[in-house]
Amino acid sequence: MKKIYEIGNIEKGKFIERINRFIADIEINGKTERCHVHDSGRIKELLFLGNEIGIKKAENLEKRKTAYDVICALTSEKDEMILINSAYHRYISENVLKDFEISPFGKVENIKAEVKIGESRLDYLLTNGNEKIWIEVKGVSLSEGRVAKFPDAPSTRACKHLKELIKLKENGDRCAVILLIFRDSDKFRPKYETDEEFSKLFYEAKSKGVEIYPLQFKLIEGNIYYIEKNIEII
Repeated sequence: MKKIYEIGNIEKGKFIERINRFIADIEINGKTERCHVHDSGRIKELLFLGNEIGIKKAENLEKRKTAYDVICALTSEKDEMILINSAYHRYISENVLKDFEISPFGKVENIKAEVKIGESRLDYLLTNGNEKIWIEVKGVSLSEGRVAKFPDAPSTRACKHLKELIKLKENGDRCAVILLIFRDSDKFRPKYETDEEFSKLFYEAKSKGVEIYPLQFKLIEGNIYYIEKNIEII
């Protein structure tokens, strides 16, 4: 287990209602607060009435309509707090890539984030000499029966990214998908019940040589830890 990122102090609240994609009502110290939800997924298995929620006071309050960000939620089994704030995905993945001991790509010369290519903007471009490695990162909070699944809502954006990676791979570049898995899991599969197109593109990409790396993480007392384990793709 290796510490990857520090979120800091996380306060506790109780989930009341998700008003829309970006806003939820959370009970904090007996008072209902409107909080920002930074996750486009449905995550209904974590956001349900009365469930324990981790929230964090926002810093730039003068520019916001909400005073708190939703950070994490307790599983229904009450055994894990799961990160559900996708704003942290960038920091977590970048710290992994910079740590050459745990990065799937080892030591590289340059790491560039948010790179525009074709009709997409991919999360990373790594360069090592003449080698280019294009990377897209997906956060995975859903896990059923210790099988992590993505996405939990239809995602045209994720499908577009896979198409771009397939094209880049066919043109000779190295390409990969990093799956940040935030609930303890043994296996991963695309959730075809939710997004059949993504599932088809996922297996097509894999068959054409796009590398898939499911990486396990755990949230403990405001810190994100990398857990070294083999997660099977099924």
